[in-house]
This record gives sequence, C-alpha cells and structure tokens, in this order.
Amino acid sequence: MTRSRGVLAYAVLAGVAASAAVPTAAGAQGCEPIRFTTPVSLGGEGEAYQPAGQWRVTLAYRKLLSNQWFIGTERADDLAPGGVAPRFSIHTVIADVSYSFNDRFRARVSVPYSTGSFERKWPDSLFHEQTASGIGDVTVLGEAWILEPLTHRRGNIGVGLGIKAPTGSHTRPSQFYTTSGPVDFPADQTIQPGDGGWAILAQLQGFRQLSSRTALYGFGSYMISPKAQSDVSNSPTSTQLWSVPDVYSLRAGAAFDLLPDQGLSVSLGARVDGIPVRDLIGGGDEETIKRSSYIIFVDPGLAFTQGKNSFTLSVPYRVKLKRTASLAEQAGLGPTAGGFAQYLVFASYSRRF
Repeated sequence: MTRSRGVLAYAVLAGVAASAAVPTAAGAQGCEPIRFTTPVSLGGEGEAYQPAGQWRVTLAYRKLLSNQWFIGTERADDLAPGGVAPRFSIHTVIADVSYSFNDRFRARVSVPYSTGSFERKWPDSLFHEQTASGIGDVTVLGEAWILEPLTHRRGNIGVGLGIKAPTGSHTRPSQFYTTSGPVDFPADQTIQPGDGGWAILAQLQGFRQLSSRTALYGFGSYMISPKAQSDVSNSPTSTQLWSVPDVYSLRAGAAFDLLPDQGLSVSLGARVDGIPVRDLIGGGDEETIKRSSYIIFVDPGLAFTQGKNSFTLSVPYRVKLKRTASLAEQAGLGPTAGGFAQYLVFASYSRRF
C-alpha cells in the first residue's frame, strides 16, 4: 500500500448482530445484543470498493463480557437477582464471503458461530452456570454504491438490503435452578445462538476522503423483526414470552493513515447499539419480555493492510447507557433492569481473491 493510493482502511465493526453486514439480532435480552457485523472497509481508493469479479473472505471475532447490572442509567449490582450482578460471557465468530459483480454491486453470505455462558445466583441461593453454543442465524445481503465508484473515488454512499434466517437455535437445553431443585429448561436467551425469527435487514454507509491521509466514515443498520415473540418464556412458571425485537446500530468517526507505506491506519469514532421500545412491525411490545436499551461507546480502532490481506482491531469502550422501559415494563410487568459490558473487543482477518 502506497501513499499515492490514499488507502484509509477502517473497519466498521458492530455489534450486532445477526449477520456480517447488518445490525445485531435480539438474542441478548438483558445486555447488549450479542450478534454483530463483520468489518466493512471505508476509506480511500483500493479499500472502499471491491473490484468486479473479486471474492473476499473474512473471519471476524467478538468478545463480550458483561458483569454490571443497571436500572435505567444507574449501576445497581446489589439489586440484581440474588444481590449479585449476573455474568455473561459470549464469544462469536463470523465467516463472511462476499462476491463483487462489478465495482458497484456485491452480495454476501454470513454464517456466525457463538459460544456463551451465563452465571447468576439462582432462587436456590446458589451460583450456577448455563452454557449454549452453535451456529447462529445465517444472513444474505445485497449491497450497492449509489454513486459511480469510477468517478467518486473520494467519497460515496452505499445501501444494503437482505434477510436473516432463523438457522440458529433459540432453545439450547439447560437447567433452571428453583428453590426445590433443577428443572430442565432452555438456557437463557442471552446466550442462545439464534433468536427464533426471520428478519429484514437494511443498512446505509458512507465515507468522504478529506485528504490523502484522512477520511470520515459513517454506518447505520436496522433489523426489522416481523415476529412478535418467541416460544420461550424466562422461567418454567412464567407465561410471558421473550420478544424477537428490532435492533439498530450506528457508527461514525474519522480514520487516519498513520503509516501509509506500511499499510497501517487508525480511527476514532462513536458507536451506538440499541433495541427500540417499539418495533416497526410485528407488535407484541405490550406483552413480551423486551430489554429495550441503548449503549454509547467511544470506538478506537486500527487497520493493517498488506497486499490482499487485511487485519482490523477495535475496542469500543462504553461511555453512556440507558436501560429504557419496554411497554410491558411500563405496565408493571417487569423491572427496568439489565446487564451491560464495559467494553467490547472486535478483531477480523480478510483476504481478497
């Protein structure tokens, strides 16, 4: 990579996810949505546009560790179930393959795999751990640049539209620990590989190169879940079912070509992940268990590109959150509380063919 090419690679890392190019799915009811997006490179010539007939294979990883309990905007670990904040640990890997029909249109398929654990103090007053792992919800997405790339090397706007299929299980078995002993029951929805519903995926992205070494980037995604609720409740004795909610993610910032001859760029931006109180379609918001919230991160990152290979790393750090009350919670059907991570870790490797 040379300075004359003005490569300002930046990985727009999400979240959640559900797919490799769309917002996170709604599996984590009580902390951040657990699924996320693989990197989308935005920058100067040679990185933003994928040449015609080219394949790109990406492996992306995210680590989420949540051990803090919030009510509204205030941390309140002692008010969590059993007086101790539950601990969620989720590792997700996504295999993403994209093909460019020309430098303006491309398609991609993403297959996630996650493994998670959930530990809390249960009604029997003891600590127990649940685990769940498996292939998640597969996504297929089409992407297009609005402006002709050949004449808009320094900036463009891209759109994407696709679907998420419920290929991941949302009923991995485990046990619920009651006061009288364990009962066979699905693991907590927070760590399930899937959410149990189809979804429509929409995204918008853009970049603008300000100089040979500096660029601005932006990315927004929204997952529309027509299904109102899953078929799983939060306990063996509850009749209230988990929601299959909409999920959104927003990112914006600037990237700087730190060592252009060595292919190293850095970035700094903001990231917002959230679950809205009301779904666009589908309904069910008044009855279901829906952990609506938004989380704001400061998002530093770096990207390293050599030839056909690219590596990215990003560590979003939480600066603000709010566990907003769902409609059911506003009606008194549950507490406005949930667990959140202080930071996330994203990494990816990509190769072009």
